[in-house]
Order: sequence, then structure tokens, then C-alpha cells
Amino acid sequence: MPVLLVTAIGAAAAFALAALLVAALVRRDFQFWPPPTTGSWQENVFWALFRIYCGALILVAPLDPTLLAWDHWSRLALGLPLLVIGTATMLYGYGFLGLANTYGRAEGLVTGGLYAYSRNPQYVASVAAGFGWALVFASPLALAFAFGLFVLYALFALNEERWLLAQYGEAFARYCEEAPRFLDLRSVARALAHLSRARAISER
Repeated sequence: MPVLLVTAIGAAAAFALAALLVAALVRRDFQFWPPPTTGSWQENVFWALFRIYCGALILVAPLDPTLLAWDHWSRLALGLPLLVIGTATMLYGYGFLGLANTYGRAEGLVTGGLYAYSRNPQYVASVAAGFGWALVFASPLALAFAFGLFVLYALFALNEERWLLAQYGEAFARYCEEAPRFLDLRSVARALAHLSRARAISER
């Protein structure tokens, strides 16, 4: 069945990618992500495996024959906003970060905009979009893939943090104290403070 093939390919890509990311965390002499150089085998393998996994997440949802027992409009009411807002936020986050930084090159530490609320807002948004996609199709397989995406992003972030600390030193260490890896109460407090300042300015 197509769904079994897609699931197997996606799972294999995820396990291979996770194994390489864990190996890079364990072995200090092995850098996988961010890649050591442009065009290196690490860069090519990373993007190939990650794109295969994301493609599997997208394909498995409409192919999944074992849909959740949720044949109700509420799944669309929940899933579509997550999908649309998550995708839009992810694209905006990547654009704000810049193409070079997105592809693992040191083009300056970005701490403003969305990155003031989370060190990885594009990852948070991408996972939200993944869960939204899974809910739209009520697909348990896609939900599992969306959770797997979060695990992969957590491994991305851990590898990136070691590299960013080496690149930017104390500036990145301070940033880690100010903004969470993903989201926490600091994100909420900073968002509320921003809204409060915006309201005060508008009332002048």
C-alpha cells in the first residue's frame, strides 16, 4: 500500500537523521548540523533526509486509511488555523532570520522580532502547522509524524546551540537567558509587555 511505503521511507529518514544528530552531540569532533562547509556531505545529507521526512508527513495524511473517529467540522476549525498561521509564521521567521542563517551559516546573531519570544520560532510554527495538517485529515499517522518533527527540531536546536555559542560567545549565552528554546512563560510575559506598550502608544 502507498501509505505503508511513505511511512517506511519517512521513518527511515527520521531515524537516520536523528542518529546523525545524536552522534554529533556525543562526538565533539563530528559536526553534522549546522554543516561545517557549504556543499559538504553533511549539508547535502541533512537537507535530503529532512525534506524526505517533511514530504512523508505531507503525503501520509491524505493516504492514511485509519482516520481518527473525528468526522466533525471542529477538526477543521482547530486544524486549519494551526496550519495557516503556523505556515505563515514559519515562512516569516525564516525570512526574518535570513537565508544564510537558515542554512547554517554565521551571518549575525538574530534576537529581535519573533526571535525575542523564542530562540526557534520557526520550529515552533512548523510543528504547529504539522499538527494542523494532521488534524485537517484526522490522521493518526500524520500526528505521529508531527510529533517526530518536534523531536527532530529539538535535536536541531541542541546542535545549533553548541555551534552558536562557539560563534557568538557571551552574546548568545545572554540571549539564552532572555529567550526560551521554544516557548515558555517568558514568551507570554514578553508578548503581554509588547501589547501593553503598543496600547499605551496608541492611546497617546
